[in-house]
Amino acid sequence: MDGKDPDVVIVGAGPVGLTLANLLGTHGVRTLVIERNAALEPEPRAVTLDDESLRTLQGAGLLDAVLKDVVLGYGVQYHDWRGRPFAAIQPTRQEYGYPKRNAFRQPLLVRTLFDGLARFEHVAVKFGHSFTSFEQDAEGITVQVQAEGEARPVRARWLVACDGGRSPVREFCQIVLEGETYAERWLIVDLAERTVPLRHTSTYCDPRRPTIRLPGPRGALRYEFMLREGDRDEDVLDERNFREWIARRVPADRDLPLVRKVIYGFHARVRTRWREGRVLFAGDAAHLTPPFAGQGLNSGIRDAANLGWKLAALLRGSLPESVLHSYEQERRPHAAALIQMALRIGRVMQPKSLLGAALTQTALRAACLLPVCRDYILQLKFKPKPRFAQGCFLPSPNLSATELAPQPWVQSPAKDVRLDEVLGAGFSVIGWDAAVVREAARQVVPQGLCTGQVALVRSEDDFLDTPADDGGAVVRVRDASGELAALLARFGAAALVLRPDRYVYAVVPQPA
Repeated sequence: MDGKDPDVVIVGAGPVGLTLANLLGTHGVRTLVIERNAALEPEPRAVTLDDESLRTLQGAGLLDAVLKDVVLGYGVQYHDWRGRPFAAIQPTRQEYGYPKRNAFRQPLLVRTLFDGLARFEHVAVKFGHSFTSFEQDAEGITVQVQAEGEARPVRARWLVACDGGRSPVREFCQIVLEGETYAERWLIVDLAERTVPLRHTSTYCDPRRPTIRLPGPRGALRYEFMLREGDRDEDVLDERNFREWIARRVPADRDLPLVRKVIYGFHARVRTRWREGRVLFAGDAAHLTPPFAGQGLNSGIRDAANLGWKLAALLRGSLPESVLHSYEQERRPHAAALIQMALRIGRVMQPKSLLGAALTQTALRAACLLPVCRDYILQLKFKPKPRFAQGCFLPSPNLSATELAPQPWVQSPAKDVRLDEVLGAGFSVIGWDAAVVREAARQVVPQGLCTGQVALVRSEDDFLDTPADDGGAVVRVRDASGELAALLARFGAAALVLRPDRYVYAVVPQPA
Protein backbone atom coordinates (compact mmCIF):
# COMPACT_ATOMS: atom_id res chain seq x y z
CA MET A 1 0.00 0.00 0.00
CA ASP A 2 1.47 3.35 -1.03
CA GLY A 3 1.45 6.55 0.98
CA LYS A 4 -2.15 7.48 0.17
CA ASP A 5 -4.71 7.54 2.95
CA PRO A 6 -6.91 4.44 3.21
CA ASP A 7 -10.61 4.68 2.56
CA VAL A 8 -11.40 2.26 5.39
CA VAL A 9 -9.53 1.40 8.58
CA ILE A 10 -10.47 -1.93 10.15
CA VAL A 11 -9.55 -2.49 13.79
CA GLY A 12 -8.90 -6.18 14.41
CA ALA A 13 -7.28 -8.88 12.25
CA GLY A 14 -9.53 -11.70 13.38
CA PRO A 15 -11.71 -13.69 10.99
CA VAL A 16 -14.38 -10.98 10.72
CA GLY A 17 -11.95 -8.13 10.10
CA LEU A 18 -9.94 -10.15 7.57
CA THR A 19 -13.10 -11.31 5.77
CA LEU A 20 -14.23 -7.69 5.46
CA ALA A 21 -10.75 -6.68 4.23
CA ASN A 22 -10.88 -9.36 1.52
CA LEU A 23 -14.34 -8.28 0.42
CA LEU A 24 -13.31 -4.63 0.27
CA GLY A 25 -10.20 -5.69 -1.61
CA THR A 26 -12.27 -7.36 -4.31
CA HIS A 27 -14.15 -4.05 -4.75
CA GLY A 28 -10.93 -2.03 -5.05
CA VAL A 29 -11.34 -0.21 -1.72
CA ARG A 30 -8.12 1.07 -0.13
CA THR A 31 -8.11 -0.65 3.25
CA LEU A 32 -5.83 -0.68 6.29
CA VAL A 33 -6.21 -3.34 8.99
CA ILE A 34 -4.59 -2.63 12.36
CA GLU A 35 -4.06 -5.39 14.90
CA ARG A 36 -2.70 -4.84 18.39
CA ASN A 37 -1.16 -8.32 18.60
CA ALA A 38 2.23 -8.96 17.05
CA ALA A 39 0.91 -11.80 14.88
CA LEU A 40 -2.26 -13.62 13.89
CA GLU A 41 -4.33 -15.05 16.74
CA PRO A 42 -3.27 -18.70 17.29
CA GLU A 43 -6.21 -19.72 19.52
CA PRO A 44 -8.65 -22.29 18.08
CA ARG A 45 -11.81 -20.49 19.17
CA ALA A 46 -14.78 -20.92 16.78
CA VAL A 47 -15.18 -24.37 15.20
CA THR A 48 -18.25 -24.13 12.91
CA LEU A 49 -18.75 -22.47 9.52
CA ASP A 50 -22.24 -22.50 8.06
CA ASP A 51 -23.44 -22.42 4.45
CA GLU A 52 -23.91 -18.66 4.39
CA SER A 53 -20.31 -18.08 5.53
CA LEU A 54 -18.90 -20.43 2.90
CA ARG A 55 -20.92 -18.56 0.28
CA THR A 56 -19.40 -15.28 1.46
CA LEU A 57 -15.90 -16.75 1.28
CA GLN A 58 -16.73 -17.97 -2.22
CA GLY A 59 -17.59 -14.38 -3.10
CA ALA A 60 -14.26 -13.25 -1.65
CA GLY A 61 -12.45 -15.62 -4.05
CA LEU A 62 -11.08 -17.83 -1.27
CA LEU A 63 -13.32 -20.88 -1.37
CA ASP A 64 -10.83 -23.47 -2.61
CA ALA A 65 -8.18 -22.35 -0.12
CA VAL A 66 -10.68 -22.42 2.75
CA LEU A 67 -12.17 -25.83 1.90
CA LYS A 68 -8.76 -27.50 2.19
CA ASP A 69 -9.11 -27.13 5.97
CA VAL A 70 -12.83 -27.82 6.38
CA VAL A 71 -14.82 -30.97 7.16
CA LEU A 72 -18.02 -30.50 5.17
CA GLY A 73 -21.47 -31.52 6.30
CA TYR A 74 -21.35 -32.62 9.92
CA GLY A 75 -24.39 -33.02 12.12
CA VAL A 76 -25.16 -33.13 15.83
CA GLN A 77 -26.25 -36.21 17.76
CA TYR A 78 -27.97 -35.55 21.08
CA HIS A 79 -27.58 -38.08 23.90
CA ASP A 80 -29.80 -38.25 26.96
CA TRP A 81 -28.68 -38.37 30.57
CA ARG A 82 -28.11 -42.12 30.22
CA GLY A 83 -25.94 -41.67 27.12
CA ARG A 84 -28.59 -42.89 24.67
CA PRO A 85 -29.28 -40.98 21.41
CA PHE A 86 -32.63 -39.17 21.46
CA ALA A 87 -32.43 -36.57 18.64
CA ALA A 88 -30.20 -35.49 15.77
CA ILE A 89 -29.56 -32.53 13.50
CA GLN A 90 -28.13 -33.78 10.21
CA PRO A 91 -29.30 -31.42 7.46
CA THR A 92 -28.90 -32.52 3.86
CA ARG A 93 -30.43 -29.48 2.12
CA GLN A 94 -27.93 -27.10 0.50
CA GLU A 95 -30.04 -24.17 -0.70
CA TYR A 96 -27.10 -21.76 -0.49
CA GLY A 97 -24.63 -24.07 -2.21
CA TYR A 98 -23.00 -25.79 0.78
CA PRO A 99 -23.81 -28.00 3.75
CA LYS A 100 -25.31 -26.14 6.69
CA ARG A 101 -22.70 -27.17 9.27
CA ASN A 102 -18.99 -27.49 8.57
CA ALA A 103 -16.08 -27.98 10.95
CA PHE A 104 -12.94 -25.85 10.70
CA ARG A 105 -9.97 -24.66 12.75
CA GLN A 106 -9.91 -20.93 13.32
CA PRO A 107 -6.11 -20.47 13.10
CA LEU A 108 -6.09 -22.12 9.67
CA LEU A 109 -8.98 -19.95 8.45
CA VAL A 110 -7.36 -16.77 9.73
CA ARG A 111 -4.11 -17.65 7.97
CA THR A 112 -5.99 -18.29 4.69
CA LEU A 113 -7.81 -14.98 5.00
CA PHE A 114 -4.57 -13.14 5.72
CA ASP A 115 -2.74 -14.79 2.82
CA GLY A 116 -5.64 -13.85 0.55
CA LEU A 117 -4.92 -10.16 1.09
CA ALA A 118 -1.63 -10.54 -0.80
CA ARG A 119 -3.75 -10.30 -3.97
CA PHE A 120 -4.44 -6.62 -3.31
CA GLU A 121 -1.85 -3.87 -3.48
CA HIS A 122 -4.44 -1.51 -2.00
CA VAL A 123 -4.91 -3.52 1.25
CA ALA A 124 -2.41 -3.66 4.12
CA VAL A 125 -2.28 -5.21 7.61
CA LYS A 126 -0.22 -3.66 10.41
CA PHE A 127 0.50 -5.86 13.42
CA GLY A 128 1.52 -4.38 16.77
CA HIS A 129 -0.68 -1.34 16.05
CA SER A 130 -3.32 -0.44 18.65
CA PHE A 131 -6.34 1.82 18.39
CA THR A 132 -6.37 4.58 21.02
CA SER A 133 -8.94 7.17 19.92
CA PHE A 134 -10.52 8.93 16.97
CA GLU A 135 -11.92 12.27 15.87
CA GLN A 136 -14.37 12.59 13.01
CA ASP A 137 -15.77 15.36 10.85
CA ALA A 138 -17.94 15.73 7.79
CA GLU A 139 -15.18 14.57 5.43
CA GLY A 140 -13.63 11.67 7.30
CA ILE A 141 -12.16 10.26 10.48
CA THR A 142 -8.73 10.57 12.09
CA VAL A 143 -7.73 7.44 14.00
CA GLN A 144 -4.96 7.62 16.59
CA VAL A 145 -2.80 4.49 16.36
CA GLN A 146 -0.16 3.42 18.88
CA ALA A 147 2.85 1.47 17.58
CA GLU A 148 6.29 0.92 19.11
CA GLY A 149 5.59 3.44 21.81
CA GLU A 150 4.64 6.20 19.42
CA ALA A 151 1.22 7.56 18.48
CA ARG A 152 0.43 8.62 14.94
CA PRO A 153 -2.77 9.68 13.19
CA VAL A 154 -4.28 7.76 10.28
CA ARG A 155 -6.79 9.60 8.13
CA ALA A 156 -9.60 7.61 6.48
CA ARG A 157 -13.19 7.90 5.35
CA TRP A 158 -14.60 5.15 7.57
CA LEU A 159 -13.59 3.07 10.58
CA VAL A 160 -14.94 -0.44 11.18
CA ALA A 161 -14.47 -2.00 14.63
CA CYS A 162 -13.95 -5.76 14.37
CA ASP A 163 -12.02 -5.81 17.63
CA GLY A 164 -13.90 -8.43 19.63
CA GLY A 165 -16.17 -8.68 22.63
CA ARG A 166 -14.06 -6.25 24.67
CA SER A 167 -13.89 -3.79 21.77
CA PRO A 168 -11.69 -0.77 22.63
CA VAL A 169 -13.49 1.18 19.90
CA ARG A 170 -16.86 0.42 21.48
CA GLU A 171 -15.52 1.42 24.89
CA PHE A 172 -14.21 4.70 23.48
CA CYS A 173 -17.68 5.41 22.05
CA GLN A 174 -19.28 4.53 25.41
CA ILE A 175 -21.92 2.35 23.75
CA VAL A 176 -23.29 -0.53 25.78
CA LEU A 177 -24.35 -4.06 24.89
CA GLU A 178 -27.91 -5.00 25.80
CA GLY A 179 -28.60 -8.49 27.09
CA GLU A 180 -27.27 -10.87 29.72
CA THR A 181 -24.12 -12.54 30.91
CA TYR A 182 -24.82 -16.02 32.26
CA ALA A 183 -23.47 -17.66 35.37
CA GLU A 184 -22.69 -20.96 33.66
CA ARG A 185 -19.06 -21.47 32.73
CA TRP A 186 -17.54 -24.08 30.44
CA LEU A 187 -14.18 -25.78 30.24
CA ILE A 188 -12.84 -26.11 26.67
CA VAL A 189 -10.25 -28.81 25.98
CA ASP A 190 -8.71 -28.93 22.49
CA LEU A 191 -6.96 -32.15 21.50
CA ALA A 192 -5.11 -33.46 18.43
CA GLU A 193 -4.58 -36.74 16.57
CA ARG A 194 -8.01 -38.20 17.19
CA THR A 195 -8.45 -41.85 16.24
CA VAL A 196 -12.27 -42.12 16.20
CA PRO A 197 -13.40 -41.23 12.64
CA LEU A 198 -16.95 -40.03 13.53
CA ARG A 199 -17.29 -36.51 12.09
CA HIS A 200 -20.54 -35.55 13.84
CA THR A 201 -20.78 -33.60 17.06
CA SER A 202 -21.97 -35.52 20.12
CA THR A 203 -23.92 -33.53 22.71
CA TYR A 204 -24.45 -35.21 26.09
CA CYS A 205 -27.42 -33.53 27.80
CA ASP A 206 -26.54 -34.86 31.23
CA PRO A 207 -27.29 -32.49 34.14
CA ARG A 208 -24.47 -34.07 36.13
CA ARG A 209 -21.95 -32.73 33.57
CA PRO A 210 -23.29 -31.46 30.21
CA THR A 211 -20.65 -32.24 27.59
CA ILE A 212 -20.06 -31.56 23.90
CA ARG A 213 -17.63 -33.50 21.71
CA LEU A 214 -16.73 -31.72 18.45
CA PRO A 215 -14.44 -33.40 15.87
CA GLY A 216 -12.60 -31.10 13.49
CA PRO A 217 -10.26 -31.19 10.46
CA ARG A 218 -6.76 -32.66 10.50
CA GLY A 219 -7.51 -34.85 13.51
CA ALA A 220 -8.60 -31.96 15.73
CA LEU A 221 -11.03 -32.65 18.58
CA ARG A 222 -12.70 -30.38 21.11
CA TYR A 223 -14.49 -31.24 24.35
CA GLU A 224 -16.63 -28.70 26.17
CA PHE A 225 -17.70 -29.41 29.76
CA MET A 226 -20.19 -27.33 31.69
CA LEU A 227 -18.88 -26.43 35.12
CA ARG A 228 -21.05 -26.69 38.20
CA GLU A 229 -21.37 -24.33 41.11
CA GLY A 230 -18.50 -25.03 43.44
CA ASP A 231 -16.08 -26.26 40.77
CA ARG A 232 -12.71 -24.65 41.34
CA ASP A 233 -10.64 -23.52 38.35
CA GLU A 234 -7.49 -25.25 39.56
CA ASP A 235 -9.38 -28.54 39.86
CA VAL A 236 -11.13 -28.53 36.48
CA LEU A 237 -7.95 -27.44 34.70
CA ASP A 238 -6.07 -30.39 36.20
CA GLU A 239 -5.49 -32.86 33.35
CA ARG A 240 -6.12 -35.85 35.58
CA ASN A 241 -9.65 -34.64 36.19
CA PHE A 242 -10.79 -33.60 32.72
CA ARG A 243 -9.17 -36.63 31.10
CA GLU A 244 -11.36 -38.77 33.35
CA TRP A 245 -14.40 -36.84 32.13
CA ILE A 246 -13.28 -37.50 28.54
CA ALA A 247 -12.82 -41.21 29.21
CA ARG A 248 -16.43 -41.50 30.44
CA ARG A 249 -17.65 -40.34 27.01
CA VAL A 250 -15.17 -41.83 24.52
CA PRO A 251 -12.37 -43.85 26.13
CA ALA A 252 -10.23 -43.70 22.98
CA ASP A 253 -9.96 -39.90 23.36
CA ARG A 254 -8.56 -39.94 26.87
CA ASP A 255 -4.83 -39.75 26.12
CA LEU A 256 -4.81 -37.64 22.96
CA PRO A 257 -2.24 -34.80 22.86
CA LEU A 258 -3.45 -31.62 24.56
CA VAL A 259 -3.52 -28.42 22.49
CA ARG A 260 -5.33 -26.01 24.81
CA LYS A 261 -7.44 -25.82 27.95
CA VAL A 262 -9.42 -22.73 28.92
CA ILE A 263 -12.48 -21.71 30.94
CA TYR A 264 -15.00 -19.28 29.51
CA GLY A 265 -18.43 -17.86 30.27
CA PHE A 266 -21.05 -16.95 27.70
CA HIS A 267 -23.06 -13.88 26.84
CA ALA A 268 -26.21 -13.02 24.90
CA ARG A 269 -25.81 -9.36 24.09
CA VAL A 270 -26.41 -6.96 21.18
CA ARG A 271 -25.17 -3.38 20.76
CA THR A 272 -27.69 -0.60 21.22
CA ARG A 273 -26.18 1.17 18.16
CA TRP A 274 -24.14 -0.35 15.33
CA ARG A 275 -22.94 2.98 13.98
CA GLU A 276 -21.47 6.09 15.54
CA GLY A 277 -21.05 8.62 12.73
CA ARG A 278 -18.23 7.27 10.59
CA VAL A 279 -17.62 4.32 12.91
CA LEU A 280 -19.32 0.97 12.30
CA PHE A 281 -19.24 -2.18 14.40
CA ALA A 282 -19.12 -5.82 13.30
CA GLY A 283 -18.66 -9.27 14.81
CA ASP A 284 -18.30 -9.60 18.56
CA ALA A 285 -17.93 -5.82 18.82
CA ALA A 286 -21.62 -5.63 17.80
CA HIS A 287 -23.10 -8.81 19.30
CA LEU A 288 -22.11 -11.66 21.60
CA THR A 289 -23.74 -15.01 20.86
CA PRO A 290 -23.91 -18.07 23.14
CA PRO A 291 -21.88 -20.98 21.69
CA PHE A 292 -24.65 -23.59 21.58
CA ALA A 293 -25.63 -23.05 17.93
CA GLY A 294 -22.16 -22.32 16.55
CA GLN A 295 -23.34 -18.97 15.15
CA GLY A 296 -21.11 -16.36 16.79
CA LEU A 297 -18.45 -16.21 14.09
CA ASN A 298 -20.99 -16.83 11.34
CA SER A 299 -23.00 -13.80 12.45
CA GLY A 300 -19.80 -11.76 12.21
CA ILE A 301 -19.14 -12.97 8.67
CA ARG A 302 -22.73 -11.99 7.79
CA ASP A 303 -21.90 -8.51 9.09
CA ALA A 304 -18.87 -8.34 6.80
CA ALA A 305 -20.87 -9.56 3.80
CA ASN A 306 -23.57 -6.96 4.42
CA LEU A 307 -21.22 -4.07 5.08
CA GLY A 308 -18.48 -4.67 2.49
CA TRP A 309 -20.43 -3.97 -0.69
CA LYS A 310 -22.29 -1.04 0.87
CA LEU A 311 -19.07 0.72 1.86
CA ALA A 312 -17.65 0.05 -1.61
CA ALA A 313 -20.72 1.46 -3.39
CA LEU A 314 -20.76 4.50 -1.11
CA LEU A 315 -17.06 5.21 -1.67
CA ARG A 316 -17.52 4.94 -5.44
CA GLY A 317 -20.40 7.41 -5.27
CA SER A 318 -22.88 4.88 -6.62
CA LEU A 319 -25.06 4.93 -3.49
CA PRO A 320 -25.71 7.68 -0.92
CA GLU A 321 -24.51 7.51 2.67
CA SER A 322 -28.03 6.56 3.71
CA VAL A 323 -27.29 3.03 2.49
CA LEU A 324 -25.41 2.51 5.75
CA HIS A 325 -28.65 2.99 7.70
CA SER A 326 -29.71 -0.38 6.32
CA TYR A 327 -26.72 -2.16 7.87
CA GLU A 328 -28.17 -2.14 11.39
CA GLN A 329 -31.73 -2.42 10.07
CA GLU A 330 -30.87 -5.70 8.38
CA ARG A 331 -28.28 -7.22 10.65
CA ARG A 332 -29.44 -6.41 14.18
CA PRO A 333 -32.78 -8.32 14.14
CA HIS A 334 -31.22 -11.38 12.51
CA ALA A 335 -28.29 -11.46 14.93
CA ALA A 336 -30.72 -11.14 17.85
CA ALA A 337 -32.88 -13.96 16.48
CA LEU A 338 -29.86 -16.26 16.25
CA ILE A 339 -28.94 -15.42 19.84
CA GLN A 340 -32.44 -16.48 20.94
CA MET A 341 -32.11 -19.72 18.96
CA ALA A 342 -28.80 -20.44 20.69
CA LEU A 343 -30.40 -19.86 24.10
CA ARG A 344 -33.22 -22.31 23.27
CA ILE A 345 -30.70 -24.95 22.23
CA GLY A 346 -28.75 -24.22 25.40
CA ARG A 347 -31.78 -25.03 27.54
CA VAL A 348 -31.86 -28.51 26.01
CA MET A 349 -28.11 -28.96 26.35
CA GLN A 350 -27.96 -27.73 29.95
CA PRO A 351 -30.73 -29.50 31.90
CA LYS A 352 -30.83 -28.45 35.55
CA SER A 353 -31.93 -31.80 37.00
CA LEU A 354 -32.36 -35.45 36.08
CA LEU A 355 -36.14 -35.02 36.17
CA GLY A 356 -36.01 -32.00 33.88
CA ALA A 357 -33.64 -33.82 31.53
CA ALA A 358 -35.90 -36.89 31.40
CA LEU A 359 -39.02 -34.84 30.67
CA THR A 360 -37.41 -32.66 27.96
CA GLN A 361 -35.64 -35.54 26.28
CA THR A 362 -38.70 -37.78 26.31
CA ALA A 363 -40.75 -35.00 24.71
CA LEU A 364 -38.15 -34.48 21.99
CA ARG A 365 -37.87 -38.20 21.36
CA ALA A 366 -41.64 -38.39 20.95
CA ALA A 367 -41.73 -35.35 18.68
CA CYS A 368 -39.14 -36.95 16.41
CA LEU A 369 -41.56 -39.82 15.77
CA LEU A 370 -43.68 -37.38 13.73
CA PRO A 371 -42.20 -36.90 10.23
CA VAL A 372 -42.95 -33.17 10.12
CA CYS A 373 -41.27 -32.58 13.51
CA ARG A 374 -38.37 -34.85 12.66
CA ASP A 375 -37.78 -32.98 9.39
CA TYR A 376 -38.04 -29.62 11.19
CA ILE A 377 -35.28 -30.66 13.60
CA LEU A 378 -33.15 -32.84 11.32
CA GLN A 379 -32.98 -30.25 8.52
CA LEU A 380 -32.29 -27.33 10.88
CA LYS A 381 -35.46 -25.56 9.76
CA PHE A 382 -35.74 -23.84 13.14
CA LYS A 383 -32.75 -21.66 12.26
CA PRO A 384 -33.91 -18.06 11.58
CA LYS A 385 -33.96 -17.41 7.84
CA PRO A 386 -31.82 -14.63 6.33
CA ARG A 387 -34.80 -12.41 5.58
CA PHE A 388 -35.18 -8.68 6.30
CA ALA A 389 -38.41 -6.70 6.50
CA GLN A 390 -36.51 -3.39 6.29
CA GLY A 391 -33.34 -2.46 4.49
CA CYS A 392 -31.75 -1.83 1.13
CA PHE A 393 -34.27 -3.12 -1.40
CA LEU A 394 -37.15 -1.80 -3.51
CA PRO A 395 -40.44 -2.80 -1.84
CA SER A 396 -43.25 -3.75 -4.17
CA PRO A 397 -46.44 -5.82 -4.05
CA ASN A 398 -44.30 -8.87 -4.79
CA LEU A 399 -41.40 -7.94 -2.47
CA SER A 400 -42.40 -7.03 1.07
CA ALA A 401 -39.11 -8.30 2.53
CA THR A 402 -35.75 -9.14 1.06
CA GLU A 403 -34.17 -12.56 1.47
CA LEU A 404 -31.00 -14.40 0.54
CA ALA A 405 -31.46 -16.01 -2.86
CA PRO A 406 -30.63 -19.71 -3.18
CA GLN A 407 -27.48 -20.88 -4.93
CA PRO A 408 -28.23 -24.04 -6.89
CA TRP A 409 -25.91 -25.68 -9.38
CA VAL A 410 -26.69 -24.52 -12.92
CA GLN A 411 -25.51 -25.79 -16.29
CA SER A 412 -23.51 -23.66 -18.68
CA PRO A 413 -22.78 -25.01 -22.17
CA ALA A 414 -19.35 -26.09 -20.89
CA LYS A 415 -19.87 -27.32 -17.32
CA ASP A 416 -21.96 -27.30 -14.15
CA VAL A 417 -21.27 -24.36 -11.83
CA ARG A 418 -22.69 -22.83 -8.67
CA LEU A 419 -24.95 -19.90 -9.50
CA ASP A 420 -22.76 -17.20 -7.91
CA GLU A 421 -19.88 -18.11 -10.23
CA VAL A 422 -21.78 -16.53 -13.13
CA LEU A 423 -23.33 -13.56 -11.30
CA GLY A 424 -20.23 -11.36 -11.02
CA ALA A 425 -19.14 -9.22 -8.08
CA GLY A 426 -21.73 -6.44 -8.30
CA PHE A 427 -25.47 -6.23 -8.71
CA SER A 428 -26.86 -8.92 -11.00
CA VAL A 429 -30.02 -9.65 -12.95
CA ILE A 430 -31.28 -13.19 -13.25
CA GLY A 431 -34.38 -14.10 -15.20
CA TRP A 432 -35.90 -15.65 -18.27
CA ASP A 433 -34.06 -15.20 -21.56
CA ALA A 434 -35.86 -12.25 -23.14
CA ALA A 435 -34.58 -8.81 -24.15
CA VAL A 436 -37.64 -7.05 -22.70
CA VAL A 437 -37.02 -8.68 -19.33
CA ARG A 438 -33.37 -7.67 -19.29
CA GLU A 439 -34.17 -4.09 -20.23
CA ALA A 440 -36.80 -3.80 -17.50
CA ALA A 441 -34.35 -5.17 -14.94
CA ARG A 442 -31.64 -2.68 -15.92
CA GLN A 443 -34.02 0.17 -15.13
CA VAL A 444 -34.05 -0.65 -11.40
CA VAL A 445 -30.33 -1.31 -10.84
CA PRO A 446 -28.70 1.63 -9.00
CA GLN A 447 -26.88 3.78 -11.54
CA GLY A 448 -23.16 3.15 -11.89
CA LEU A 449 -23.12 -0.26 -10.22
CA CYS A 450 -21.65 -3.22 -12.03
CA THR A 451 -24.35 -5.52 -13.36
CA GLY A 452 -24.07 -9.16 -14.33
CA GLN A 453 -26.85 -10.46 -16.56
CA VAL A 454 -27.81 -14.11 -16.35
CA ALA A 455 -30.46 -15.50 -18.68
CA LEU A 456 -32.12 -18.73 -17.60
CA VAL A 457 -32.83 -21.60 -19.94
CA ARG A 458 -35.60 -23.87 -18.70
CA SER A 459 -34.61 -27.34 -17.58
CA GLU A 460 -36.31 -28.96 -20.58
CA ASP A 461 -34.81 -26.56 -23.16
CA ASP A 462 -31.54 -26.55 -25.08
CA PHE A 463 -29.02 -23.76 -25.62
CA LEU A 464 -29.46 -21.89 -28.90
CA ASP A 465 -27.19 -19.39 -30.64
CA THR A 466 -26.54 -16.17 -28.72
CA PRO A 467 -29.09 -13.50 -29.76
CA ALA A 468 -27.66 -10.35 -31.31
CA ASP A 469 -29.40 -8.05 -28.83
CA ASP A 470 -27.09 -8.73 -25.89
CA GLY A 471 -23.72 -8.23 -27.57
CA GLY A 472 -22.32 -11.19 -25.69
CA ALA A 473 -22.91 -9.53 -22.30
CA VAL A 474 -25.47 -12.07 -21.12
CA VAL A 475 -24.47 -15.38 -19.54
CA ARG A 476 -26.89 -18.22 -20.28
CA VAL A 477 -27.33 -21.13 -17.92
CA ARG A 478 -29.82 -23.96 -17.68
CA ASP A 479 -31.94 -24.13 -14.55
CA ALA A 480 -31.46 -27.88 -14.36
CA SER A 481 -32.96 -28.36 -10.90
CA GLY A 482 -35.93 -26.06 -11.47
CA GLU A 483 -35.10 -24.26 -8.21
CA LEU A 484 -34.71 -20.87 -9.88
CA ALA A 485 -37.96 -21.31 -11.81
CA ALA A 486 -39.69 -21.98 -8.48
CA LEU A 487 -38.05 -18.86 -6.99
CA LEU A 488 -39.22 -16.64 -9.82
CA ALA A 489 -42.72 -18.13 -9.63
CA ARG A 490 -42.88 -17.49 -5.88
CA PHE A 491 -42.14 -13.80 -6.46
CA GLY A 492 -44.38 -13.62 -9.54
CA ALA A 493 -41.28 -12.39 -11.37
CA ALA A 494 -39.82 -12.50 -14.85
CA ALA A 495 -36.48 -11.57 -13.27
CA LEU A 496 -34.88 -10.69 -9.95
CA VAL A 497 -32.24 -8.09 -9.28
CA LEU A 498 -29.76 -9.36 -6.70
CA ARG A 499 -27.44 -7.29 -4.53
CA PRO A 500 -23.72 -8.16 -4.39
CA ASP A 501 -24.40 -10.14 -1.19
CA ARG A 502 -27.06 -12.11 -3.14
CA TYR A 503 -30.11 -10.70 -1.35
CA VAL A 504 -33.06 -9.77 -3.56
CA TYR A 505 -33.00 -6.05 -4.38
CA ALA A 506 -35.97 -5.81 -6.74
CA VAL A 507 -38.59 -7.89 -8.53
CA VAL A 508 -39.15 -7.43 -12.25
CA PRO A 509 -42.77 -8.44 -12.90
CA GLN A 510 -43.93 -10.46 -15.86
CA PRO A 511 -44.34 -8.31 -19.01
CA ALA A 512 -47.92 -7.21 -19.59
